[in-house]
Amino acid sequence: MPNAVSESHRNLALQFKTGSEDRLIARRNTLVGLWAGAQLGLPEESRAIYALEVMAHGMTDSGHDDVVDKIIRDFAKQGIPITRGQILVQLSKSHHRVTTQRLATD
Repeated sequence: MPNAVSESHRNLALQFKTGSEDRLIARRNTLVGLWAGAQLGLPEESRAIYALEVMAHGMTDSGHDDVVDKIIRDFAKQGIPITRGQILVQLSKSHHRVTTQRLATD
């Protein structure tokens, strides 16, 4: 019975860790969406909606390709030049920001 209990605790800890990482990535993608919305010239209230769309795209893949591809497409539709590298820099900055915030609240 003790093995079953310890296994259950490990599974719960893994689920919590995965959930925390998912929330961190969702927050990161939201921040990148807000940045991209500003670059696209969206009004402030529209930026929040756009940021949620970016976050939703990021939920389909644990990586960042879906987010980057969406932003590139949206910029291209508006005729705004942007490179994949520029978006990756923003992703990195946003990731650092949310990680730092999380550490400050833990």
